[in-house]
Amino acid sequence: MNHGWRWMLVAVAAWMMSAGCSNNAQVIDASSGAPRQVDPVQDLVGSARPLIPDVPVPIGFSLDESQSRNYTIGSGRIIDHTYRGRADKIAVKQFYERQMVVQRWSLVSAMFVTGDVTMDFEKENERCHIVITRGSWLHPVEVKITVMTSARLQPYAGHKTN
Repeated sequence: MNHGWRWMLVAVAAWMMSAGCSNNAQVIDASSGAPRQVDPVQDLVGSARPLIPDVPVPIGFSLDESQSRNYTIGSGRIIDHTYRGRADKIAVKQFYERQMVVQRWSLVSAMFVTGDVTMDFEKENERCHIVITRGSWLHPVEVKITVMTSARLQPYAGHKTN
């Protein structure tokens, strides 16, 4: 083995060892009374240009076009989008808790049931329902976003009634 490869292997091994030692894990008191080490949840960043301007999407999540649709009906809208990506489900939940408020949505309810996170938001005459669930092997997290107008719809401006 030549000396160049040896030094390369030593450098890679040193880097791997330092990466393993530099985690930012915290020690918490578990319910059993024994301390347990947990990794902190990473903050997600929103996409600069989400498809729906007032509904944020974390960077790295992409629209599943085969499972998504949106309509404009009169003065209302119906949005049914599915996004897939790689992140911790709790980090995605925290992302929506922070970012929806920035877009003037108010959190109405949040639930964690059998591994799925469900959140409901309201803004003016609309309701947004978000479900964060397990996805596939390539995209372990799936986010389903439904936005619907909750008020009586006004006729489309070009429509005349008799």
